[in-house]
Amino acid sequence: MTRNNRYSCFYIQSSPPLVTLLDPESNTQTRNAVERSGAWILTGMAVVLLSTGLKVIWNAYDEWNYAEALAATQPERALEHYERVIHWHVPFLSLSDDAAGKMWDYALNYEKQGNTEKALSTYRVLRGAFYAARSLYTPGKNWIVRCNEKIAGLMAAKPGYSETERNKSFDERKTEYLKLLSREKSPHPEWALLTEIGFWGWVACAFIFIFRGFTATGAFQARPALRWAGGWLVCYGLWVWGLFRV
Repeated sequence: MTRNNRYSCFYIQSSPPLVTLLDPESNTQTRNAVERSGAWILTGMAVVLLSTGLKVIWNAYDEWNYAEALAATQPERALEHYERVIHWHVPFLSLSDDAAGKMWDYALNYEKQGNTEKALSTYRVLRGAFYAARSLYTPGKNWIVRCNEKIAGLMAAKPGYSETERNKSFDERKTEYLKLLSREKSPHPEWALLTEIGFWGWVACAFIFIFRGFTATGAFQARPALRWAGGWLVCYGLWVWGLFRV
C-alpha cells in the first residue's frame, strides 16, 4: 500500500490496473454504476412480469378459440379447452366466467338427455377447474356453489349403495353430499406468498448475477458470481417447494 500526497488517496497494488480507494470521483462512478445496475434489474423484472402476464392472457384466448372451433363438432374436446381457459384464470378478464357458462350448458344438456354420468363428470370438472386456478384466493366461488348443488342432487338421485343409504330420503342424502362438498379447504396464502417471493427472488438473482458476475469488459468475477448464484439456487428451491405445498 502506498501514499499519494498529491491526491491524498490510498492505492492498493494489484494486478494491473490499480484500484483506487477513498477517491470521491471513483465513489461517484461506483454509485452511478450501482444505480444503473439497479435500474436494469428493475427493468428486467418488469419485462418478466409483463411478458408473463401477456403469456397467460394469450394462452387463455388461445384455448378459448380452440374450444369455440370444436364446440359444434367435438364437444368433449371443446370441454377440455374450456377447462384450460379457467386454468389460465385472469382476474380482470371475463373468459373464465364465459368458459364456465359453456361447460355449465353442456352439463345441463347431458342432464336433459338422461346422461347422468357425463353431467356429473362435467360439473366435477368445472368445480375442480376453479380450485386448480386458486392461489391467494379461490376464483369462481359462485360456480363452485352451483356445482356443489348439482352434484349433490345427482348423487342423491342414484340408488343407494347400502341398506342404510337406501333407507334415507332423497333430501337427507342430498344434504349429506352437499355438506361433504361444501367442506372447502382454504388456499394456503403463506405458501402462495412463499412461491411468489421465491419466483421473483430467483429472477432478481439471475439479473444481478449477470451484472455483478462480470465486469464491463466481460471478465468473470468469482466471488459476487458465486454469491448471487447461491441466492438464485435458494430462491429457486423456495419457489419449487412453495408450488408443491400451495
